[in-house]
Amino acid sequence: MRFYLAPMEGISGYIYRNAVHDFFGDGIVKYYTPFIAPRPKKGMAGKERRGLLPENNRGIPLVPQILTNKAEDFLSLSEEICDTYGYEEINLNAGCPSRTVVGHGKGSGILKDTEALDRFLETVFAKAKCRISVKTRLGMEDPEEFVRLLEIYNRYPIEELTIHPRLQADQYKGSVRMDDFCKALDQCKMPVVYNGDIFTLQDYREKMQYIKEHCRRSVCAVMLGRGMLRDPALARELYRSDQGGEDGAATKEELRAYHDSIFTSYKALFDGEMPLLFHMKELWASMGGLFPDQEKALKKIRKSGSIAEYLAGVHEIL
Repeated sequence: MRFYLAPMEGISGYIYRNAVHDFFGDGIVKYYTPFIAPRPKKGMAGKERRGLLPENNRGIPLVPQILTNKAEDFLSLSEEICDTYGYEEINLNAGCPSRTVVGHGKGSGILKDTEALDRFLETVFAKAKCRISVKTRLGMEDPEEFVRLLEIYNRYPIEELTIHPRLQADQYKGSVRMDDFCKALDQCKMPVVYNGDIFTLQDYREKMQYIKEHCRRSVCAVMLGRGMLRDPALARELYRSDQGGEDGAATKEELRAYHDSIFTSYKALFDGEMPLLFHMKELWASMGGLFPDQEKALKKIRKSGSIAEYLAGVHEIL
């Protein structure tokens, strides 16, 4: 199986991507940027441009993701990205469930008006100069919405369709809708990527077995998001398991080196302790799940008000 690193707003920037690639990159064949929202009058922010620079993504097969509901803005930004930085594929975010994003008709909010979505894709595919992939949910409030959505998606030469089998209304609650995913998968004309609720090797095996037993076709790849935040070696573990090779689980020594790489890069990027602490605590908010027996040290990390206090907590764990 091929594995992709999902776009995660505020987290999966180039520093995080490089650390994952350097220490645990086995099996990951695509990395996606956090979404970039077009700003026609201001252009891309400096942070977004740094994230696209080839020198910040050496050896990383990167796919920029765009969040918008305006076709001309999508085309203008995608053309700038591809022409300036040499990328050949752009991903459309039609899956973000954030109420703020959805309220503006973007992310999974673009799924609400199917006629507008059809017009958007018609314009984009008539004029786009690079390959276009799409990341989507099943709909807003009812999985039956995907019947109409798929009629639209199937009209266009979408490079790959990544399906997170939840509705916008689900957010990230409850179980993924595997039965609805299989119904969708069997009707898709384009390659399909599975995304959702894979946190362990067992999760992966169960979902792939379900697809094998209930679907007439298979997925071309699996996109990992929150599971990779919790366990940065997850893709490597799944990949090596598929290959029947050595154990891919992370050692504490690897996790320490991975942590230190991110810490050092963020420290060079930010002025002052507070931005550095914020980003490192954000990392541990997920990675702490690997250490359920270290609650005292994890609490020390969460409550730390200085780098010294933070590093003391990290030292106890790693």
